[in-house]
Amino acid sequence: MKILQNFITRSFATLYRPDQIGTRASPGLKHFSKPPMEVLKFLILLLFAATVDWSEAGLPSLRQGSSLKVEEESDFLVSPNGTFSSGFYKVDTNASCYSIWFTNSVNKTVVWMANRDKPVSGRGSKLTLHRNGNLVLTDGFGSIVWSTNTFSDAGVEAQLLETGNLVLINQAKEVLWQSFDSPTDTLLPSQKLVRNTTLVSMRSQGTYLSGFYNFRFYDNNVLYLIYSGPLLSSVYFPKQDKTVFDFKRTPYNSSKVAILDEAGQFISSDDFMFNASDYGIGPKRRLTMDYDGILRLYSLDESTGLWELSWVPDGVDACLVHGLCGAYGICTYKPQPTCSCPYGFSLNDSSDRLKGCSPLFNLSNDTTKSDFMVLPNTDYYGYDMEIYALGISLSACRNACLTDSRCKGFGYALDGKGQCYPKFFLLNGFHKPNTSQIMHIKIPKGFLSKDEVVTKLETFDLNCSAAQVSLKTSDLEGEKSNKNRYMVYLVGFVSSFAIIEAICIGLTWWYAFRKHAHEEFVNMGYIAVAMGFKRFTYAELKRATDGFKQEVGKGGFGTVYKGVLDDERVVAVKRLDGILQGDAEFWAEVSVIGNINHRNLVKLWGFCADNEHKLLVYEYLENGSLDKILFTSDGELGLEQRYNIALGTAKGLSYLHEECLEWVLHCDVKPQNILLDDHLEPKVADFGMSKLFKDIHGIRDIEWDGIFESAGHQRLYGSRVDDEPKN
Repeated sequence: MKILQNFITRSFATLYRPDQIGTRASPGLKHFSKPPMEVLKFLILLLFAATVDWSEAGLPSLRQGSSLKVEEESDFLVSPNGTFSSGFYKVDTNASCYSIWFTNSVNKTVVWMANRDKPVSGRGSKLTLHRNGNLVLTDGFGSIVWSTNTFSDAGVEAQLLETGNLVLINQAKEVLWQSFDSPTDTLLPSQKLVRNTTLVSMRSQGTYLSGFYNFRFYDNNVLYLIYSGPLLSSVYFPKQDKTVFDFKRTPYNSSKVAILDEAGQFISSDDFMFNASDYGIGPKRRLTMDYDGILRLYSLDESTGLWELSWVPDGVDACLVHGLCGAYGICTYKPQPTCSCPYGFSLNDSSDRLKGCSPLFNLSNDTTKSDFMVLPNTDYYGYDMEIYALGISLSACRNACLTDSRCKGFGYALDGKGQCYPKFFLLNGFHKPNTSQIMHIKIPKGFLSKDEVVTKLETFDLNCSAAQVSLKTSDLEGEKSNKNRYMVYLVGFVSSFAIIEAICIGLTWWYAFRKHAHEEFVNMGYIAVAMGFKRFTYAELKRATDGFKQEVGKGGFGTVYKGVLDDERVVAVKRLDGILQGDAEFWAEVSVIGNINHRNLVKLWGFCADNEHKLLVYEYLENGSLDKILFTSDGELGLEQRYNIALGTAKGLSYLHEECLEWVLHCDVKPQNILLDDHLEPKVADFGMSKLFKDIHGIRDIEWDGIFESAGHQRLYGSRVDDEPKN
């Protein structure tokens, strides 16, 4: 900024010296019908200076003896192309951390912090590169908060690279220190995760202190997601009920190295691999260990500055993340994951759910003064005192916990196997409708009345009390009857009992069926919400399409209509014909299709499953299908456009066949199913239809033509079974 000001001052003094205005040496402007070239350059420079926010320009490097001060807004480093910035980032009213962030993202997304657990004050703090080559962060009192502990006599310079890596380099271009060697919660492309580095989550949303969730190599050379709490730690991904080989991992490579490349592929020495849904060179990405314990890969939409989710671990359920709700806390879906406390417990800290719940009572060691509170469809994962053999009765399991002062409660599975799980610590609690486990928490006797316990059970269990009432009535009448009528009443009683028992069995079956169906829909409903697509009602889509008036396409699977949703999004609504599946099966298949996300695949935004009405809601593309351009006289495509369309289509199909979590064969690739956006970017449509129509249209089974092995991966190529071989 100072250099620019000096240049403008000198230029102005040269062009407009008052003592020479009007002379032959430097004529004034009034003597010219057109300003001289020097004046034009000067005016352009002034205009440029007025339009640039020079406070955001940043510095290319920090040299020895120089400092960045927390009070100076212009004191920060910037990468060569401006992708990253590095300076003091305010984390509270009067607290800052020296950080690296994405310059063009909303709210400047932080990817690294030097002093996340020791913020410095907003006055007097500075980052200094000393002449001995040590980069030091000091607070307002001059105390050292953080340093690189590097020392060099050669000329040392601090630079922020375009990769987001802050480095100290000497005159020989040797790297003395780099931020990539000490990540916080984020891994950037080209940054390695090795044996002694760990991604550590934030404490909570908006709180940058180190949290309790880690992503790192364990002692067995395998990458794990780990809960590392104040008292206990445990692995929660991959799940520990299987071996590492079941997840296609290997513990035999001790190199312990993993990397995310520029194209969005993550590769690890334990064979853990995944690709971004928008795989390819271009988008800025980050792999972040989020505060809720879930590892996520994000891609930056630079037009909006917002992050889009491009990968999440398969099988990670938010409520199954360990320690999420603290001790005694229970995670449930409402519909988003929510922490709550059992009855008789209170939150330790309403602002921090990780601190869990505490009982409002004191529990006696006297077994005669203890009882249990029953929580149906609830479990606390882990911390079992022991797992009893199969076939243990509920009463035996109850007595075992009741007589052991260490036991805080026990779980009992209602799956007919008689599994008993006494617990010495209650953590990782979750409530889900499809959980067969019933949790019993130890409480003082009399804390809950018998009616309250029975009510809790009756809410979830079928009660056949009518049979018991009938039994007692029949017995009384049998006692009053004479000997001759006794057999009549006995037969009548037995018959009545049999009828009532049949009714109870029928009601039990009906209840179980309805309960199972309801559980499936609840679970799939949360999956749908988590994946970002919605279940629409038929009335909503009828209103959005104005009664299905504007038809924009028709194919073998149904008719497509243009519509506008309540949030003003323009959509394409495909009305499917001939779907024979029930709502639950249809929902399950649509969930698979909706989880597929790629820039060259048409995005599924939602669906409708109202009895016979089965519809899919897609993004709407104005340019329509490729056949309308290829086979009409008014449409022309250049060679480069044709090549880009072919290449994009191939990328979409390659993702379907080889890269997405569940392989999908299209079975109907044609110009009508290749749509074009405003920039003629191709998007493949109608993929996954073979899953929805597997019982009709002749699309039943896939006959594999060949299996080819390449670099340890099998690639399968298939054709429809009803296609006749061609000579």
